[in-house]
Amino acid sequence: SAELARATDLVGYKTYLNRVDVRPGQQVHASDNQVESERACLALDLAKRGARVTVVSSGDPGVFAMATAVVEQAADPQWHDVPVRVVPGVTAANAVAAATGAPLGHDYAVVSLSDRLKGWDIIEKRIRAAADADLVLAIYNPGSSQRTTQVAQLKALLLQLKSPETVVIQGRDVGGPTETVRTTTLGELDPGTVDMRTLLIIGSSTTRVLARSGGDLSFTPRYYRS
Repeated sequence: SAELARATDLVGYKTYLNRVDVRPGQQVHASDNQVESERACLALDLAKRGARVTVVSSGDPGVFAMATAVVEQAADPQWHDVPVRVVPGVTAANAVAAATGAPLGHDYAVVSLSDRLKGWDIIEKRIRAAADADLVLAIYNPGSSQRTTQVAQLKALLLQLKSPETVVIQGRDVGGPTETVRTTTLGELDPGTVDMRTLLIIGSSTTRVLARSGGDLSFTPRYYRS
């Protein structure tokens, strides 16, 4: 909030900028979702010319978000003297986990299911490695209007490696006005209910759900028996 208030210019994806209360005098530079590098260059150029720029991202900017794009572009010598600072936020994995208990209480892996910047063979290799290590999995970018097969492929792959009774948590728009959180199992997971605004948490073999009158709680114990 402090950084937003101090900024002279706000740069970001238009959907995220729509959530910001813009004060009088601030300049807003909105863009579409798939121009991260161009957005980062614009922000750095504005800052080079004396503006105090805030690049607005969702969740934590360092997790599959804009911090990487800005830092990568800042390596260009033309922006050598532009200071860059990353302000941490709450990433979707932690937000969804907190809404259901403590499913990330032990070791876990974070994987993006988007194959726009890496091939599906790489994604599958990483999913297999995490499942083989019995890590909890936090799945980002599981599907979109243009990527409709990845969640079904993920489910089929994991059913080869894990029990169908494995705990699965679906968190959609957590922290937003249409928040929904659902706990199910790997066998019962319906890929058709998962979209780009959903984060999936796939439990390990030790992840459990406690039935409670005030709402079920999921957790992964901090100990692990060899």
